[in-house]
Amino acid sequence: MADELNDAVRVPALGDLITYLPPRIWYLTANGSDMWCRRPYTFFFSSDEAAMAFATASGVGDQMSPIGLDSKHLLADEMLGMLQAMDVTRIFVDPEIDPATGDVHGAILRLASHN
Repeated sequence: MADELNDAVRVPALGDLITYLPPRIWYLTANGSDMWCRRPYTFFFSSDEAAMAFATASGVGDQMSPIGLDSKHLLADEMLGMLQAMDVTRIFVDPEIDPATGDVHGAILRLASHN
């Protein structure tokens, strides 16, 4: 995955994360609850269609389903703890895969520690 540091949006605190996300986000899951990620990245989408298009382009479309939730739920201690436990430090928002190279492109939010 391309880590384009100059294009990344730096988020100074997790509480500010909500201002960079659409009101409702979707993530991909294989079991109906656990968030799919590729450390240190996870992937959020502004629609279930965008999530499934990304899953299909990634070659995991037949294994994944999108789950939607209000962005404000990301600020819950449980969700933030889950992201930290998975060693997620960057969130792609509405990523796309370059069909020629397989590189992932899109806005990247960097998570600051909430300790």
